[in-house]
Amino acid sequence: MTAPADPAEHRMHPVAVVVMTIAVLAAAVAAAAYVTHGFKLRTKVAYQVPPVFELRPGDCFNGQNDIGVTPRSCSSPHQAEVFATFRAIGPSIWPGDMALQAQAESGCSSRLAGYMSPDLALDQEFVYPDAVAWRAGVRTVVCDVRSQDGPITGSVRQAASS
Repeated sequence: MTAPADPAEHRMHPVAVVVMTIAVLAAAVAAAAYVTHGFKLRTKVAYQVPPVFELRPGDCFNGQNDIGVTPRSCSSPHQAEVFATFRAIGPSIWPGDMALQAQAESGCSSRLAGYMSPDLALDQEFVYPDAVAWRAGVRTVVCDVRSQDGPITGSVRQAASS
């Protein structure tokens, strides 16, 4: 007959118990972090300047100037023509719609007569940067003219006088 085993032989040392508990907890925390966060690399989103801010005086286009534009040849029917662009001035923080709208309206109005004949009946419009564009460094105001009577064919730019 074999003698019963001494219960003291199967007990773990207290330091081993602490180390084992810490290891189990660390594994559980790592598993929870992986499940909830996945240890994924951060994705950096870069601001893309809307195409309207890339237009220059003399460019013709179709589309709503604040939503999207499709450049067109001025010799084919188009909805609008850019007659001026200029840099808005303001603080590094976005100055707000009212300040930029007033600046765009004034700046575009002062540049219109130098671009086209005043007897043409066209509507003046403009686009200025919103808060997101302003934070990304966009300061361009784009001024355009368009007709309420349908597409324009040809440029509205007046010939330079000699």
